[in-house]
Amino acid sequence: MDKKEIKRQLVAMLDAGRSKTETFKTFSGGAVKDRVLAYWIGAHPDPARTAQHQGKMKILLALTIAQALLGAVAGFFLGMMIGPIATLLFTLFAAGIPLLFAYGFYTAKAQFYTVYVILSLSQFPRLFKDFSEDPVSVLIGAAITLAMVFFVAYMKNLLFPDLGFIGPKKIKGQFVFSN
Repeated sequence: MDKKEIKRQLVAMLDAGRSKTETFKTFSGGAVKDRVLAYWIGAHPDPARTAQHQGKMKILLALTIAQALLGAVAGFFLGMMIGPIATLLFTLFAAGIPLLFAYGFYTAKAQFYTVYVILSLSQFPRLFKDFSEDPVSVLIGAAITLAMVFFVAYMKNLLFPDLGFIGPKKIKGQFVFSN
């Protein structure tokens, strides 16, 4: 059995209501490494958990769309200083990236949560480059960015409790799943 077929069967078993631990034991030691298998199981969205946190997901989507709108406005004004083609490209790029994340959050894909947190934290030091010129605005921007990163990480933890920061959770050498 190839990896695609294993993943299809794994998703079918989880969608049918089989426990994550049973599913892991069924496919463990096969053609797919246990770590990859545990990640696939942990990243599979649970419909009940998703429905339970639907309100928080709507808040996250609204915040992400607001980021896209602010990015589009900032990209528009930045692009206007360069030229008409740059205006279009900067606006689309600055709005497109947050909208891409909004799509990932809406479809409950664990990878989007992880990438959002990593990218936001990697850009965090750049927020402080103008600190000496306008410390209040910089601190407000940093606080908003940190709040958003923590909210996304919190949502990832609620929706995908079997995943750690990067990859599946492992306790005492064993992959653990919430059933």
